[in-house]
Amino acid sequence: MKTPAERIFSAIFIVPQLCVIAFMALAVSPPAKADVTAFGQEISIPRNTANGTVVARHYMTPQEVCRQSKCTVDRVLAYPDGGGVPSSSTIITTNVMGISTRLLINGRAYGTSSPGVEFTQPIEVQLLGDGRENKGGSLAGVHSSPYYYNLSGAGYGFRIYMSGTITPIDGTCSVPSQTVKLPKTLINRLDRIGATAGTQSFQIQVNNCPKGYNRIGYTLDPVGGVIANSPGVLPLAGGSTASGIKIRVENAQGTPATLNTSISLSEYKKAEGGSFVIPMQASYIRTDTVATPGTVNGAMTVFMDYR
Repeated sequence: MKTPAERIFSAIFIVPQLCVIAFMALAVSPPAKADVTAFGQEISIPRNTANGTVVARHYMTPQEVCRQSKCTVDRVLAYPDGGGVPSSSTIITTNVMGISTRLLINGRAYGTSSPGVEFTQPIEVQLLGDGRENKGGSLAGVHSSPYYYNLSGAGYGFRIYMSGTITPIDGTCSVPSQTVKLPKTLINRLDRIGATAGTQSFQIQVNNCPKGYNRIGYTLDPVGGVIANSPGVLPLAGGSTASGIKIRVENAQGTPATLNTSISLSEYKKAEGGSFVIPMQASYIRTDTVATPGTVNGAMTVFMDYR
């Protein structure tokens, strides 16, 4: 389930509420083993995770799979619920209600098949919501041979087990809508590329976070994409009439905000939950040699992620 909170600067910086769920749980097993156990930790996620939402990821290098820098996978066997009858589906259920798994090789998903595919980059196992109510529990397979995937090629066999506990949490944080309006400024205050003016402080409010998550993070995602070599700068949004000037989002100390990267909400404590504020500020910034006055609009989306 996603919750973007969209902000439009304009002089106007707008943020309607949304709530985003995007999880990254990365674990790496010891090198050169015949088998691997993925995950292994407690993974706390919202109970009603949207269908297809990735809640955790585990990567395995070619050295782990076949003890070489390049592996060829001739055969994949995928076992729903960690054993039993193989399935050709690229998404198979785990024995935790509401959570399924997917195996990716070179970014492509495989069920039981004979792909004959080579890879030099890590393969990935994902856990994802499948639309059913998440009731939690252990990922360990319920059958006598509780592995989920069996990969084989010339001279090797590689089985992927799973462990760890899925803990469903009722509820997510909320991010209320707000409008942040920058003051008018004179263009001669922006007399060179990189000059800033018209700084306006604001806060991202994160309210009513429930107890129980191991980590809550937030990601600032500029609408229109990240501008290369322009930290914290938002692309111009619709309605802008100025040129050569944009809006830069900064932390409370004036350092350009980190965009498109999950940042831990450090004040959140698993046993307490609560509401929090993230102090920020925004400024006009000169970005081009030629600049003309007018209205400057920008937008970003705030994504919340839970683990």
